[in-house]
Amino acid sequence: MPGIPKEKVEIEFVNNQLRIHAEKEEERENNGKKHHYSEISYGSFTRTYNFPKTINSNDIKADYQNGVLKITIPKSEESKGRKIKIN
Repeated sequence: MPGIPKEKVEIEFVNNQLRIHAEKEEERENNGKKHHYSEISYGSFTRTYNFPKTINSNDIKADYQNGVLKITIPKSEESKGRKIKIN
């Protein structure tokens, strides 16, 4: 998400859905000798991802550096499986 400041990114996890929403606003202005123009571009996007109920939503972590968003979503302990001892 290059060009989008961290403050404009929202992440929510509700009902086993991860929602990422971001807004980008860019303003350009050019003052030449024979012309002058100013333009503003705006855009937003939303992505929603569905997850199984085996997600530990309390431990979801997000990191944003240099336009790269990294989200870590751990599985719950009961979904990781376990070894069963044979009697």
